Amino acid sequence: MEFDNEKPIYIQIASLLKEQIASGQYRAGDKLPSVREGAVLFEVSALTMQRVMQQLESEGIAFSQKGIGYFVREECVGSLQAKLTRKKTGEFVRTMKNCGLSLTEVQGLVEAEWEGVSDEK
Repeated sequence: MEFDNEKPIYIQIASLLKEQIASGQYRAGDKLPSVREGAVLFEVSALTMQRVMQQLESEGIAFSQKGIGYFVREECVGSLQAKLTRKKTGEFVRTMKNCGLSLTEVQGLVEAEWEGVSDEK
């Protein structure tokens, strides 16, 4: 994973994990990567990965079971999907407006893209 120098690495990894939860890669109750597994996976220190998990826990997305690991909190998945959808939509709309496109042009682009995307996740 390439990191953006503008944001703390632990925030970037937490954002990626939230996107993976929202997309269904991790479901409610699933075990998240351990601190050590995450450190290897993302090529960061165990301390950075511990901060990732603490961030997810503080946001109510994950919970820990002592000696077992971190798990996706049941009640967070739906709200996380809605929040990330709003965020991505806002980013998309701002980008399209900054490109000078009209709403009609954007709708045409979205419809064309929609038709070309398969229903598989």
